[in-house]
Amino acid sequence: MTDAAPVETEALKRSKIGWVLLAGLGVSYVIGGDFSAWNFGLERAGWGGMMLAVGITAVVWLALMATLAELSSILPTAGGGFAFAEAAFGPVAGRLTGFAILVEYGAASAVVAIFFEAYWRGLFGFGGWPIVVAAFAVPVAIHLRGAKEAIVSVFILTTVAIAGILLFGVAMAPSFDVANLIEAAPGQAGHPLLPAGLTGVWLALPFATAFFLAVEGIAMAAEEVEAPQKTLPKAMIAAVVVLGLLGVILLLSGPGGVGVQALSGANDPLPAALRLAGRGDGVLPILVSLAALVGLGACLFSAIYAFSRQAFALSRAGYLPERLSAVGTRGTPVLAILVPSALALAVALIGGAAAAEGVFVAMVLAAMVSYVAMTLSHIRLRSARSETLRPYKTPGGVGTAGFACLMSMVLLVACCATGVGWSLGTMLLLCVLVVVFRGRGGPGASF
Repeated sequence: MTDAAPVETEALKRSKIGWVLLAGLGVSYVIGGDFSAWNFGLERAGWGGMMLAVGITAVVWLALMATLAELSSILPTAGGGFAFAEAAFGPVAGRLTGFAILVEYGAASAVVAIFFEAYWRGLFGFGGWPIVVAAFAVPVAIHLRGAKEAIVSVFILTTVAIAGILLFGVAMAPSFDVANLIEAAPGQAGHPLLPAGLTGVWLALPFATAFFLAVEGIAMAAEEVEAPQKTLPKAMIAAVVVLGLLGVILLLSGPGGVGVQALSGANDPLPAALRLAGRGDGVLPILVSLAALVGLGACLFSAIYAFSRQAFALSRAGYLPERLSAVGTRGTPVLAILVPSALALAVALIGGAAAAEGVFVAMVLAAMVSYVAMTLSHIRLRSARSETLRPYKTPGGVGTAGFACLMSMVLLVACCATGVGWSLGTMLLLCVLVVVFRGRGGPGASF
């Protein structure tokens, strides 16, 4: 429910949100990937290859978070990456980055809703479009009430989801067998731990990002928290560490309990693993499935938060219709929440379960476009604005940013190899958006 008509203003309300809550927000952006999508990489790389891919992406995200923490400390704006790129390279780079982030989180919310419906159907025996609509409606309604209410809600949901993952790990421990981890797919004849070689690792990289992708959305809370230069770096690093530990638990307990190939194509890998391990009856699979629904719900909450703030910032800067930057009486960008949510809902309803893997690839590719732009912005601003006060400085400086940039390019190419059609479609969509929504340019990128 909205409160009255929007009030024309260009400022979001600041709240006393600490780094722990922000870290919870960061984990919630990603937690849905712990319950889905990561297992698609097992068939391509085997267990060892997938674990190596996850290790690589963990290092990439640590470098990326350190890079963005500095940028957020000098440009604490809801625009996040869009504002960074515009400040460094101008309006074209700004809107390309902004639209890439919009597509990333829009696709994320759509694919999460698809997985949510799959888990719901598996638990309750029915599903379909009403569940997908409800999955969007609840978080949208809470978001319209205010940022702090949304973040606190997400933190609670994320805590429940983490408990479910830990419960899953404990439940699968008796079934663990090292032999299950070296199971190769038909036609793979490489080393038992790397049955598809380094090529498999490369092809698995987009799916390894499921454990980390979108955690950078924390940066978009910079305009709504007090002392972002202190809270954001702590929250970003803490979130990546927690997510890495959860990923290791899942990669050991799931494939280690029932084998690599058994989980490679499931839309609900955790319940599938429990069923195959002979624990599909009783209260345990119900609790894990409920935790999955909670985690996916938290992920959807966070994705809506991210794309609404990005739409707000792009509108405020003049690249999207002005009404999207209208703020309601509760200090929330009402239309920036409602319009992108409706578009993402349409993608989820039209695509359905069959499109889940493709939409995920589109999400990763759009994210990589924005990562390349943001890391290059860090390097550019270090030289062009060297006199700017930096409350937080990236450890390793441009070297760290350069590494994150290079690896983002590698991941982008891996997306193209993994899902050619979806990747080309996503790049075409971004080009169209940049050309059509030229706007007036924005005040949002100034220091």
